[in-house]
Amino acid sequence: MIIMPTKKIRKEFKESNPKEVSYAIFENYFFGLSGAMIVPFIALRMDIAVLICYMVHYFYISKVINRPKYTTSLAKFILFPIPTALGGFTGYKIAYFVSQYLTQYIQ
Repeated sequence: MIIMPTKKIRKEFKESNPKEVSYAIFENYFFGLSGAMIVPFIALRMDIAVLICYMVHYFYISKVINRPKYTTSLAKFILFPIPTALGGFTGYKIAYFVSQYLTQYIQ
């Protein structure tokens, strides 16, 4: 079991640049969002939506892979997993509404 060092995380948060923290949250949220939208479109067999989602996600993966590695506890325990999970859940929900719209538009 991994134990989060809460005192260390609080200290790192106070020392961090708010602009960098908000950018990391946005970046990781979008990473989760773009990855999660692929699966519902695959299940619904919406090929063009799958292609677009794959392209967006893999372009974004190249950005995520080439950024500096997270070294702080704040980034490892808060800034990456939480926004990414929330983005993934949002992407799953958005994909449902987009698929409903596309289904009506196609018919």
